[in-house]
Amino acid sequence: MADYRISGEWLKDDMVLLKIARPETIDQIESLDMKEGDVLIVGYPKTGTTWIQELIWLICNDGDIATARSLPEFQRVPYLEVNYVGIDLLPQLPRPYVMKTHLRSETFRKQIQAGKVKVIICIRNPKDTLISYYHFYRMNSMLGNFKGTWDEFFELYEVKHLIYGDYFQWYVSWLQHLDKANVMLIKYEDMHHKLPDVINDVSEFLGKRLPEHVTDDVIQHLTFDSMSSNDAVNHKNRTTFDQKISPFMRKGKIGDWKNYLTEAQSALVDKTYKEIIEPMGITLMFE
Repeated sequence: MADYRISGEWLKDDMVLLKIARPETIDQIESLDMKEGDVLIVGYPKTGTTWIQELIWLICNDGDIATARSLPEFQRVPYLEVNYVGIDLLPQLPRPYVMKTHLRSETFRKQIQAGKVKVIICIRNPKDTLISYYHFYRMNSMLGNFKGTWDEFFELYEVKHLIYGDYFQWYVSWLQHLDKANVMLIKYEDMHHKLPDVINDVSEFLGKRLPEHVTDDVIQHLTFDSMSSNDAVNHKNRTTFDQKISPFMRKGKIGDWKNYLTEAQSALVDKTYKEIIEPMGITLMFE
């Protein structure tokens, strides 16, 4: 399965992208004018970007849960590189923008240098990320409804042929910017264990706080049960997702990797994690 290919996939440098992220769209993004107050949410696929973007949008919009439950996520937070739900939607939205991407930082070199946009990096431990991505590959027709086993999917990881490229290379590209005042990191695992603290940290970073009377409601809105039942974010009606194979929001747990990874696979991920992520001073929770 290491030779698995998706129809229309293409390479941006050494990163595999889908045909719904066209080269001309990437060019548009590279020259996009991001202003003070705009927020860019970045994360490797299946690291909690949908969850975290919901939190950030609510902070930026005074905890407007009614709209968060009625207006589909892409109409609030465009997925920049994807046709029809990305950069083309921005002119229809009020500023400041809240945007998201799974692209590496090289595409945003100009905006990072300008230092105007606030960048929030989402990260999740690589083992759970890979398990979640495996199930996403299986249920998503845009990814070919992958029919292989977990071991065969892991081969794609080993040869760095997953959509959006290698997890570790992806994070090297973004984490090098953490020393900048307009860049912060949110850990998926912290969203589980200390959500109120994350809300406070993000609010301070953005310079915008939730009204006190809605904070508890926002915390409830962000629970797994609430998010997975919210049709504005759960993609229940999306025809390219077969949620009988696997729900878009599957488990939302820490440590599910232990049900899949062999000792050798776990050791391989650990080795790369210790070589690349730990030297950056970042520690992630694996269970």
